Amino acid sequence: MADEGMQAREAAAQLYERTAEELDRAAHHCRVAAGHFRDREIPRAAAHAWAAFGHVTTAERSLRDQAEVHASKSR
Repeated sequence: MADEGMQAREAAAQLYERTAEELDRAAHHCRVAAGHFRDREIPRAAAHAWAAFGHVTTAERSLRDQAEVHASKSR
């Protein structure tokens, strides 16, 4: 039983680390997009903005899945 709980906690920790990495990638794309907008490189800025959005939606999906698992186990 204790081992099972430890595995579940480790899996949750890894999920949150992967989610944080996705959000870090999103932040990087946002910073690059800002620079391109300042340089009037609109197509490049838009490409990075969409990439940022993709990383945010991936992170959101991961958090939503974790929330649904948590909700299914709550009483």
